Amino acid sequence: MSDNTQDLPVKEGDDFIAEFETMNLDSLRDKQFMVAVSNGKRNGPTFICSSLYGPYDFYEMVEQVGCMWRNHQHHAKVIVCSKDPSKPQERLDENTTDYIECHYDKIVVEGLIAGAFEDKQYTCKANVIDYTDEEDPRKQESKEDAAE
Repeated sequence: MSDNTQDLPVKEGDDFIAEFETMNLDSLRDKQFMVAVSNGKRNGPTFICSSLYGPYDFYEMVEQVGCMWRNHQHHAKVIVCSKDPSKPQERLDENTTDYIECHYDKIVVEGLIAGAFEDKQYTCKANVIDYTDEEDPRKQESKEDAAE
């Protein structure tokens, strides 16, 4: 793999068309994930609680996200697992999820025949977004504390 992946852009808005991009997902390969059906804003924190499953490794997550889109036309919410409660929760942004939904079959095949695509020219890189402290209910002031 090339070492210039740090210089790749994170594309947003109208600059991103999943079908035409080649996203570098290497930064995600060593992580574990939870996958659920997205609800509300695609980059927002909400998902349908009864649809949360995992933990998955990278290729299991890719398969779940792709099959959810192919079979049910539901966008996924992908949460990056962490055991550190003081760290903000991370999740994949909507463009990274769209890319996986569009190319999941190719990503899995590339994983099976690892090393065959080392000269691949990437156009962008995966983006992980995190919740701010205001969005995390564990870090919000309780009503009782506010009344004092």
